[in-house]
Amino acid sequence: MTTWARSLAANAQSFSAIQTNLEQENVIILPMATVYSFVANGTSSQAIAQLRRLKNFSTEQPLCILTRGDRAAEVADLSQDAKTMLAHFPYPVTMIVKGKPHLDPQIRQGFDCVYLACPDHFIYDLVGALPFFLVAATVKVGTELIVSFEDAQKYSCEQVPLIVDGGRCRYGQRGTLVDFTLEFPTIMNFGPVSVDDLRPILPNIILPSHLMK
Repeated sequence: MTTWARSLAANAQSFSAIQTNLEQENVIILPMATVYSFVANGTSSQAIAQLRRLKNFSTEQPLCILTRGDRAAEVADLSQDAKTMLAHFPYPVTMIVKGKPHLDPQIRQGFDCVYLACPDHFIYDLVGALPFFLVAATVKVGTELIVSFEDAQKYSCEQVPLIVDGGRCRYGQRGTLVDFTLEFPTIMNFGPVSVDDLRPILPNIILPSHLMK
């Protein structure tokens, strides 16, 4: 018989139960405006290891840290451009930045950089309410991203004790990826936010030739 994960609504009333699960070193699934993601307490080596087992990356890569402007300096070294971008969070942009050396090695996984994201107000408010930072990785089935609560329950109900119900993701794709470790902020992959959206925020942003239409 299938054991279904507990579900909670994506609102502030669920923060206490979310915190309890994460303090118990559980990996849970949270909805975001972009995609559903496995999420763990970023200060727990055991939880991070479990997240990596569940995600089962095909290639080594750093984890994403869910953060916001007033918390990001705890986990990353930030250029002025990165700080400017963070001031506009929540926003469906994923930032590549230099990770702090004190981070659990499993977060960076041998890389100097990490990803930072905060695509919506639910994540923004949750990050502000928790006493520890969060690490995340997208939930997928094969190559398909999970972008609805129904699919998260269908495919992952036996993997985690809690899946937070955010319905269908607003964007249904990863955030626009911008690298802030280069001389100028550089778009690496397109997502919900275009270069025209970003130009007023980051006038010096670069769009590589291979992404130009």
